Amino acid sequence: MSRADASCEAAQPHQASLAEGIHAVRVGDDLILLDLAADDYLCLPECGEVDVVGRTVSGPMDALLRLAAEELLHPTKTDEVRGEAPALPSARLPPPPHSRPTLRDVLTFAAIWVRCVRRRPTLLDLKQRHHGRRGRRDPAALAARVEVFRQLLPFAPATGACLLQAEMLLRFLNADDLDADWVFGVRTFPFLAHCWLQCGDQCVSEAPETLNVYRPIMVI
Repeated sequence: MSRADASCEAAQPHQASLAEGIHAVRVGDDLILLDLAADDYLCLPECGEVDVVGRTVSGPMDALLRLAAEELLHPTKTDEVRGEAPALPSARLPPPPHSRPTLRDVLTFAAIWVRCVRRRPTLLDLKQRHHGRRGRRDPAALAARVEVFRQLLPFAPATGACLLQAEMLLRFLNADDLDADWVFGVRTFPFLAHCWLQCGDQCVSEAPETLNVYRPIMVI
């Protein structure tokens, strides 16, 4: 092989698979990784020409070797099926009808709050707990239930940050046979992680304008 051929081969992108429980997204020149087993995020600055689609990582060999040295790549292919994080939502749910919580809504909300605050789960716990859900994704029905949830939320003794509120809302929707994607996103400078619910391009849990600074990294 000539020197020119060797140089051309080295420049070709190579592919590898992320290790089990590792999610990644490129943010500018940095690569942000979510390690579910460690329940933590990792930032690799100036990661080079690395691209991530689902579990597949492509890029120059030196960049992949850097990830392999951090034990972030899987040595062999696996059969794990992983949903690709959706694009950021760009629209709101339709206006909800006027409604007031029923006694059943209050009892359902209270039971969900108790289950969610009993202990702090890891992200791996949450992924395993909420995997394989089935439910209707009717925007009008979602809007109606979200409105009821928002009326009940101020009465909760504690609501915590986005993680707790998103799980509570997801469980509240599931109790009425409704469902949405639970999306986790990240940003840099400064680093922040956030999560929200969305249905297609409609944001379920908040105004879509508040999410423009984030890049989705994982969906449950």
